[in-house]
Amino acid sequence: MTVPQQSSPFFQQLRQINGDRGFLANLGGFFCVSCMMGLGNLFSQSLFHENMAWLLGPLMVMIALYFFLPYFILLLTNQRSSES
Repeated sequence: MTVPQQSSPFFQQLRQINGDRGFLANLGGFFCVSCMMGLGNLFSQSLFHENMAWLLGPLMVMIALYFFLPYFILLLTNQRSSES
C-alpha cells in the first residue's frame, strides 16, 4: 500500500482550502462563524419573527467539515509519509 504523493492535485486543493492553518486557528474560525450564525438567528428572530434554528444544525455540520476535515486529512497523510 503506497502513501499518496503530497504533490497531487487533491492535496494541493486541500492545502489551499486549509490555508496552512493549525488546529487552534481552525477552532477559532469555527467559533467565530458559529457566533455569527447565532447572532444572525437572533437578528432573524427579533426583526423578522422567524426562528431559523432548523437551519443551524446542518450548517454547523458543514462548517465543521470545512474547517476540520482538510486539516485532519493533511495531518494524517503527513504522519503516514513521515513514518515511512
